[in-house]
Amino acid sequence: SDGKGLNEMEESRRRMWQAYYGSVTFMDEQLGKVLDELERLGLRDSTAIVFTTDHGYHLGEHGFWQKGNLHEEVVRVPLIISAPGIRPGRTSSLVELVDLYPTWTDLLELPVPKGLHGKSLVPILRHPDAKVRDTALSIHNRAGGGLRSARWHYMNYAGKGEELYDMIKDPDQYTNVVSDSKYAAILKKARAQFKDRMAAAK
Repeated sequence: SDGKGLNEMEESRRRMWQAYYGSVTFMDEQLGKVLDELERLGLRDSTAIVFTTDHGYHLGEHGFWQKGNLHEEVVRVPLIISAPGIRPGRTSSLVELVDLYPTWTDLLELPVPKGLHGKSLVPILRHPDAKVRDTALSIHNRAGGGLRSARWHYMNYAGKGEELYDMIKDPDQYTNVVSDSKYAAILKKARAQFKDRMAAAK
């Protein structure tokens, strides 16, 4: 072999990274335009802003590209919230995108409709060390999904496989311990929690 295939693969990888960073730069510029206009209109300090997305993106990590699984690169998305009266800060607390609606109603001092799955993030916005949930649920193709806690990330691909990662010892998720008997009790608990959360989400 003359290595042409490998060279083409490397070229494709380089182009994918370039396209991704180009998209990020473009989005950054558009957000800057919105913020500049709010400043020009004198509305910046009285406007609440949220910046997020529905999924992350693989760029070759674990041999994956784009989305389609439950690894951290896909389910951990950017979330930036700016609102009047909220000081800048950072948090490592677990949240879900369904938490955004009750957060806005809370900030606006409106009644929160019954039956919502989300929880207000205002306690975290006011105190970054606070937490409003112990686990975060991600859905994958309706029947499958993942459950993330501070220590563990459990994934269930709707009967087509499971994964369990220790996010303290293995934050990059390279060692799936789902078949390791040492973690049987943790796996059992994760399965039960996942089942309960999925049932509640329906």
